[in-house]
Amino acid sequence: EDCRPWLLLAALLLLHAGLLAPWIVIFQNIEPYMDEVFHTPQAQKYCDARFDEWDPKITTFPGLYLFSALFRGAGLRELLGSSSARVLCSEGVLRVDNAVLSLGVTVVLYRLLRRQLSAFKAAAQALVLSLFPIHFFCSLLYYTDVGALFWALLTHDLATPERSRALPGSGRIWLASLAGCVAVLFRQTNAVWVMFTFGTACLQDLQSSNKWPALCGKELQISSLFVLVKALLLEWRRLLRLAPLLLPVLLFVGFVLWNGSIVVGDHSNHQAAVHWAQLAYLSAVTASMWGVLGPDAVIAPSTLREFIRSISQSWLSLASFALAVLLAIFLLHYYSIAHPFLLADNRHYTFYVWGRLLRRPGVKEALAPGYIYAAWLCSKRLGQAQSGLWMVIWWVACTLTLVPSPLLEPRYFTTAVIM
Repeated sequence: EDCRPWLLLAALLLLHAGLLAPWIVIFQNIEPYMDEVFHTPQAQKYCDARFDEWDPKITTFPGLYLFSALFRGAGLRELLGSSSARVLCSEGVLRVDNAVLSLGVTVVLYRLLRRQLSAFKAAAQALVLSLFPIHFFCSLLYYTDVGALFWALLTHDLATPERSRALPGSGRIWLASLAGCVAVLFRQTNAVWVMFTFGTACLQDLQSSNKWPALCGKELQISSLFVLVKALLLEWRRLLRLAPLLLPVLLFVGFVLWNGSIVVGDHSNHQAAVHWAQLAYLSAVTASMWGVLGPDAVIAPSTLREFIRSISQSWLSLASFALAVLLAIFLLHYYSIAHPFLLADNRHYTFYVWGRLLRRPGVKEALAPGYIYAAWLCSKRLGQAQSGLWMVIWWVACTLTLVPSPLLEPRYFTTAVIM
C-alpha cells in the first residue's frame, strides 16, 4: 500500500475536487454570504491595482486580496479589457480561489500525516480532515480561513522535522519563515500558530537528540516542564537554526505596537476580551471529529467506561474531576460572552445555538461535565500520537488564539482542530 504514494495523492486530489465541483457550481448563483460583501469588493479593487483603497470595515491583513490579484495579474482591466477582468474577478470566480487553496491544504495534510501513517491511511485521514464541515463550507466562499490554514500548515510542514529526525536545513527554515509571513498576512492569529510551529520544532529537535528522554513521555508531568526549560537554556545554540521563524512574529508584534491593536480597520467591534468559554466550545468541536457511531466515537460505551474508570480510580482523581467541573462552571458562568454580532445576525447558526440553548439560565453551567469529558477525550486521543509537552504547546496556542476573541465563531476553531 506504500509503493505508490504519488498515485494515491493524485487520486485523493481528484476525489476531493470531485466533491467540491458540484458545490462550486451551486455557489455560483448564491448571493454574497455575510462578510463576502466586504471581501469581494476589496479583492476587485486589488484586481484593478487600486492598492491604495481600503474598506475600513475589514479587520484582517490583505493577504487574500493580494493572492487573488497576483494570481490573476494585477491591473487586469488594462491587459484584458473591462469585461474579461470583470469575469475573472467576479464573486463566483473569486470563490474558486479558496477551492484551489483547499486542495493545497489536502496536499500538505497528506505530507504531514505520511510522517506517521502509511500512504493509504494518510490519504484517507487527509480526506476526512478536508471534509471537516466548517473548513469544507469555507472552501466554497471568499473568506480568509482556507488560505490562512494552508499557509499555517505549510509553515509547519517546512519547519518541523519528521519523527526522530533532525531539523530541516537552513534553506527550508527560511522558506518556512517566508510562508509564516504570508500566513500572518492572511490572518493575524497565525502569528501564534507560527510560534506553535517554532515551539513544536524545538521540542521535536530536542527529543530526537536522545539527550532528554524526559521530554518524550506521553503523560505530562510537571518535572517535564522544568526539563524542557533546562534543555532550551542549555541547547540554545542548537536551536538558533529556527530563529528565522521568529521573523514573522516579530514583524507582527511591531505592527501591533505601532497600530495599537491586532486588527486593521474596524477596532470598535473587535476589542480583545477574556472569553474562557471558547476552550469549552473548542473541546466540543474537536471531540465531534470522532463522530457518534463506531468503536472510536465520542459516546462509544468503551470510551465512556474508560473515562469513568480514569476519574474513579482514586480519591485524588475523583477530587480532580470535581474541581475541574467546578472551575468549568465558574468560567462558563462568568466568562461566556455574547458578542453583539452573535445576538444580531440570524444568518449564522450560532445565533440559534446561543438564543435557544446557551443563553437559558443554567444551561451553560449544566454542560460543564460534558466539556470536561470532551477535553479529556481530545487530550487522550492526541496523546496517542504526540508527547505530553506537544499537547501543552497546542493548548497554549489554542488559548492565545481563541480566549481573547469575544465572538463565538466556529470558523475560528478550524486551524486548532486540523493542526
